[in-house]
Amino acid sequence: MSEYQVIARKWRPQRFSDVVGQEHVVKTLKNAIRQRRTAHAYLFVGPRGIGKTTTARIFAKALNCEAPEDGEPCCECKSCVSIADENNIDVIEIDAASQNSVDNIRDLREEVLHMPINCRYKIYIIDEVHMLSKSAWNALLKTVEEPPAHVKFIFATTEVHMVLPTIISRCQRFDLKPISSGLISDRLTEIAAAEKVKISHAAINAIARAADGGMRDAQSLLDQMIAFFSGDNKEISEEQVLSLFGLTGSGDLIKMTAAMFNNDRGGVIASIHSKAVKGKNLETLFSDILNYLRGVQLCQLLSNPEAVLESDPESIKRFRELGANVNPDVIQILMENLSSVGRVLHDAINKQVFLKTVLLKAMRAAHSVKISDLLARLNSLRKAGELKFLEQIPAAEKAPPKTIVEMVETLPEAPEPEAVPEAVPPEPELSFDPMPEPEPARDEFTPNSLWQQIIKFVKSDNVVDPTIIHYMNEGNPESFENSLLTVIFYEEFDSEHYAAVKKIMPSIHKGIQAITGDWAAAVDLIHKHGVRSIHKKVEHEIPEPEPEELALDSGVAGEVQEGAPEPDEDRVNSVIGDKAIVDEVKKKPIVSDSLDLFGGTIVDIHG
Repeated sequence: MSEYQVIARKWRPQRFSDVVGQEHVVKTLKNAIRQRRTAHAYLFVGPRGIGKTTTARIFAKALNCEAPEDGEPCCECKSCVSIADENNIDVIEIDAASQNSVDNIRDLREEVLHMPINCRYKIYIIDEVHMLSKSAWNALLKTVEEPPAHVKFIFATTEVHMVLPTIISRCQRFDLKPISSGLISDRLTEIAAAEKVKISHAAINAIARAADGGMRDAQSLLDQMIAFFSGDNKEISEEQVLSLFGLTGSGDLIKMTAAMFNNDRGGVIASIHSKAVKGKNLETLFSDILNYLRGVQLCQLLSNPEAVLESDPESIKRFRELGANVNPDVIQILMENLSSVGRVLHDAINKQVFLKTVLLKAMRAAHSVKISDLLARLNSLRKAGELKFLEQIPAAEKAPPKTIVEMVETLPEAPEPEAVPEAVPPEPELSFDPMPEPEPARDEFTPNSLWQQIIKFVKSDNVVDPTIIHYMNEGNPESFENSLLTVIFYEEFDSEHYAAVKKIMPSIHKGIQAITGDWAAAVDLIHKHGVRSIHKKVEHEIPEPEPEELALDSGVAGEVQEGAPEPDEDRVNSVIGDKAIVDEVKKKPIVSDSLDLFGGTIVDIHG
């Protein structure tokens, strides 16, 4: 009974035509053999299991083949058979991971001087060459640069950045790429048919996806599935493959991706929890999610995504169905937020919590409202005619501002003071009618004119009680800044008037917005203490007067004559109190502004 040989070794390619997914390397090497233009050193670079060592062996067979056929080894001559059986003494394979000392390289340097025994060339295949020490590289440097004519070096590495640049510059470099899932599936289907193994197409696709671009890994996984599930002569199913390797099925991936597109946070959380409970590999799940997002995006952007995705037609169809009604910006933002967290997920202690967090964060960013969305919505409403009410709002009439000359000409003449007896000449009391304010331009409103226009607007609305219109005239406009009109109601007026005006604030806001044309404009009503409060406050704060400091008018003030009667204390306090009240009232902005404008004085205050 012959010893069982694993699929990876049994189905190892023996010709260039058997190599899958490395056509760019195979074509170059075949041309070099055909034209007899082979270099003295080659460097094969790429991840594990994609065919670096296998390609090196085929190339060694072709170099020493006694009857090559169009650059291909015949696989029948003595040299080809011995290389395939791994007993050719002229083809030496070295594992640099275990033979990396300078002494090993010195022995090799002496061996290369000897001629080959049975073949045309003595070929050294050094695998994992990046494991050589720096001193070993230095010992080999001169030999690699100028080897004997009968020697060829073929280096293979997965970590090319660890190889000395001086070595790379002396070699012809070939970068082998990961093999697509479609090519791996085709190869596994061929092997399964030859081995008479019953396995579903979905199971083969799951194995190809788990192999992550490595043909050797895919064949080893197929071998493992055969050993686990083929004993009862039943077909190996996708569920068995997924359960064994901790993978997620395509159906679950479609549901999770659709939940992300629909901003279904609960669905995403439930899916991740379900996979974690079943022992699924969350890192592989994250990688599969990214692949699905990429597939959907490319199907939206390209007319022939098959050339880029290298996926089977069934997968392309799924991607197109997933992205049929999805905004491309949502997919782009999801990928931007997720593509950079793979390594962090690998190092995370609690991968389930971390994966949930990053997915929810990406979904929040992808589905948040953008300014462009708002503008698009407004444009659609405008085109549908739903914003026509904006054009129906009456605009405030614009009046050209009056010149200074026109303002002066409209001032009424001051009345002549009445005649009084010469014995008691009273001080003339100046009285001016207020200067009519010019009608402001639309964007040059004064607080007073704007408040008067608002009162007119509310009155014309015929909704508000006319009594409240009268109450509005009790307000004192103070300022109009940053689209906010401040109106003060002093306590001299009834507080119920202020409360009544507050109740019609919607009409007031409607008025200021229509008059100014500014939809952010508003009115702020403030209830303040007035002159009455000042009068009471000053009465309580009047200090006791000193007789020698009294300076009162009308015979009460003046020097105190010897023998004169004492001044009336009530009269003194009254006069001092009135003066203090006057000083306090003058501090009020509206009072001081009025006095400055008309050049008047305060004659009396009634508290």
